[in-house]
Amino acid sequence: MDIGELRLQHAEIGRAADRLAELTAIPDKPTTVGAIRWHLARLLMTHLALEDRILYPALLQADDADVRAATQTLQIDTGRLAEHFSLYMTAWSDDRIAREWPSFCRETHQMLSTLRKRIEREEETLYPLADQIRHPVRLNQRTG
Repeated sequence: MDIGELRLQHAEIGRAADRLAELTAIPDKPTTVGAIRWHLARLLMTHLALEDRILYPALLQADDADVRAATQTLQIDTGRLAEHFSLYMTAWSDDRIAREWPSFCRETHQMLSTLRKRIEREEETLYPLADQIRHPVRLNQRTG
């Protein structure tokens, strides 16, 4: 799996999340909120499917017990984001968003906070583990 591609996806998801955060900071519902919300959903669900079906299982089968333990801890701590995001998307129809704009904004900000935390933890913990497995450091390797 190309970790570089996953990092690029994180950046793209981050930009879409930032845009949605900007829109939900506006007192009146902007007409573009639905489009950016669905754009974020497409990006996120594709990305999570790759991580949850390929990356996490591969790291959970690593030879290194520390890698497996760290991956399992991260998976437990950040898991279920796809399920929670799907419920969020289903719960908020365009009509409900229009009727309950302040509640939608609060819930959106909570969801985006959860999303950002997962991205941060993966960037700081998971991806370096994947890089380590792909390119193990050899302490006895001569340089020169």
